[in-house]
Parts: sequence; C-alpha cells; structure tokens
Amino acid sequence: MTLNERFLISRRALLGGLGVAGVSAMLPRGLRSKARAADAPPTRFVVIHVPEGMWGGAPRPSVGATTLGPILSNLDAYRDRLTVLDGLNMKSRDNGPGGDGHHRGVPHMLTGTEMIDDGNAGGASVDQKIAQAIGKTSQFASLQFAVRIVYTDTNSRPLWSAPGRVVPAMQSPWDAYTRIFTGSAAPTTTPTVAAPVKPDLRKSALDSALGEINSLRSQLTGEDQQRLDSYQESLRDIERRLVSTPLPVMTGCDKPNLGTQVDARNEANYPTVGQLQMDLMVAALQCGQTRVASLQWGNSNDQCSYPWLGIGSIGHDLAHNNGNVDPTGSKKLKVVQWYAQQFAYLLGKLKSIPEGTGNMLDNTVILWVSEFSECNGHAADKLMWTLMGNAAGYFKQGQVLKVAGRGTNDLHTTLCNAFGIADTTFGNPAYCSGAIADIVA
Repeated sequence: MTLNERFLISRRALLGGLGVAGVSAMLPRGLRSKARAADAPPTRFVVIHVPEGMWGGAPRPSVGATTLGPILSNLDAYRDRLTVLDGLNMKSRDNGPGGDGHHRGVPHMLTGTEMIDDGNAGGASVDQKIAQAIGKTSQFASLQFAVRIVYTDTNSRPLWSAPGRVVPAMQSPWDAYTRIFTGSAAPTTTPTVAAPVKPDLRKSALDSALGEINSLRSQLTGEDQQRLDSYQESLRDIERRLVSTPLPVMTGCDKPNLGTQVDARNEANYPTVGQLQMDLMVAALQCGQTRVASLQWGNSNDQCSYPWLGIGSIGHDLAHNNGNVDPTGSKKLKVVQWYAQQFAYLLGKLKSIPEGTGNMLDNTVILWVSEFSECNGHAADKLMWTLMGNAAGYFKQGQVLKVAGRGTNDLHTTLCNAFGIADTTFGNPAYCSGAIADIVA
C-alpha cells in the first residue's frame, strides 16, 4: 500500500461521522473496496439460471419507462434495485466443439470460452472465479442449489471450477441443510474465530482420493458420473475445512425451518422446493457459511409442465410451440412472470434482513441469466439478463440499458472487478472487450 493510500484510508477513519457511502465516494474507485472492507458487511454474489430464455415477440422492458413491462411486472416494486441488460451476445457459444444450442449455451453461458469436448466446459464459470477470490476463508467457497434437474448432460451443467470440472448442485433442501448447518456453531452475537487447523496426513489422503476420482470419472456415464461429481465436491469441502479458518458467525444468523420433507423430484413440489432452496441460500449467506451461491431452476431443455399455473405443457414445448401448444406465447409469458415472482420473493427476503447501515440486498449482487434470446431458434445474441442489488454500491441501479454489441464476457469481467479481481478480460479474450462502464457506479 502506498503512502497516499494509507493517508486516504486513515482520513476515512477520522471522518467516520460522514458515513460509509459518503467517505467511500471520496476515494478513487480502486480504493473503494479497501475502504469498505474496514468496517462494512461482506459483499456477496449470487447467480440464478432460468431455462429456455425469451421467445419471439417477447415484450421487453423499455428504456426510461416507469414500469418494467409485462415480463418483469412482478419485480416493479424493486425496479430501483435492478439493471436490465438488453442485447448481450454470448459470443463464444458457436465456436469449438459442442452439441445443439442447449448443450452449448449452458456451459458457455458463465464460462465464456470454447468447450474442450462435447461434454465439458473449457474454463471456470464466473461464480467460481469470484469464489476462488473471496471464498478462501468461508466454510464453503461457494454453494450450489438446484430445483428438479432431470438430465445429467451439459444442458444441465452451467457451473465449472476449471476446464472439465463440473460443480454439482444440491437438489434436496434437506440434504443441503445437513451439509451446510449440521455441526455448525449456534447463532451468537459474539463473533468467534477458531484457530487455523494445520494440514496433516488427512489432507494427503484426500489428495490421493481426489486423484483417483479424476482417473475414474472418464470411465463413467450419466447418473454414476453425477454421483461421483457430488462425492468429489464433498471431499473438497472437507479439504477446505482442514486448511482454512471459518468466518465469524454473523449476528442474527437464522437457520430456516424446512418443515415436513417432500419428494424434491416430484414436479408438483417444484415451487415448494424452489422457495426452500432460496431460504437456505439466504441463510447460508447471512450466517457467513459462504459469500457465493447459485440456484438452477430445472434444465435448459425445460421439462417442467407448470401445473400450478394451469399450463400442463412442458417448457420446452412452449419454447418451440411444439404441437401448437402456445401459438401466442401467452403460456410462456405466464411462466417467465412466475420466475420473476420468485426473484421478488428472494429480493424481499434479502431486503428484510438488516445489515450494517442497510440490509443484505445492499451488499449482494444477483445475476439472472438464461441461455436464449429467442428460444425457438436457440439464439444467443440479443440476450436479456438482469442484475439485482449492487454489491455495496459498486453497480448502478434502476435502469434498463441497451447493450447491443457487448458480450456476456464483458459483463463477467465487470462482475469480477466488483469483487476485487483486476482482470481486464474474462474467458477467451477474443470474445471480450472489457468491463461495461455504464453499469458501474
């Protein structure tokens, strides 16, 4: 740290009465994160995938409008907390190996680089890159939740920690609760930090086990490979606990009550399981178990028929109007509106939890992604993605922004910068032109 940096941060401490936001604004952008770190709550990143994307003629939000329009109407109450990015291009998707739009779109969506073969992404997804930067002292570097994933191929695998290394998601809220909270310290108002655990022979045994898993994985297919991925991730959790110091237990940490267990695989329980997964995700973030999380709703090739909405046709048939099941797009609109309602639930939950001088939503940024801009044609240009929250003031809010010509890699670069990663590109640099200045405060 330079002398000038030390002076600015010391002056910030002396002028504490001005408030965190006022003093941080006086600092150069490169020092804002350092100033916030002194006494502010942790910033957090969440990515959520909703299947099948938009459809032809979808009425998107308009720049300067006082409402978000029919698709996002259920988020109007949070309009001042959102940035809608309309016109992003997933530039990497149609390069390199891979199958159809579903099987390419999902592994490209968050990695921004060519796949290494038809079944494996070619790099780390943005959530995992951020987790590698800010998750070293968390109980879990990141946590992955999902709702009713019925396929095991790449149309169901958006998250990758490295080329060819998929990160599996937890589909049962009850299994997730056991993994996250069983054995953890009870909530307390007094932060406690355990002494670091020195690496020992157990770590060496884990290294050996992980090596054997990598050699075995290529010999398996389908569900057996998915089980092995989950086992591997469990071993990595143990590895992290052996060598890291847990974060303090946060004040007011509330573990959720999941109620009576239901079958997470049953389509009728899709809304219930999704809400429980959101409750668990918020609790894990609030309790300091992690700072990075994700939620995956179904598969890219959407196999949910949404009976609670009175639809009865699977999302994939709606997307393509197979059998003329949705000629006007009215059913598809109802599905996307329902997902927007789920986001409203999540934002309301984060906003209701006091933190620092504000609430958890102030310190979190959520990225809502989908792989298609026009689902019938599997189009990956003109995507509409949405940022929610602002990571303690890093992002602008309350805007619909036309970003034609900008790539998803540009957005991922901006997200990485928000969490202290100084890179100027993300994924394959050939598909990246740098951070998007218009979304940075």
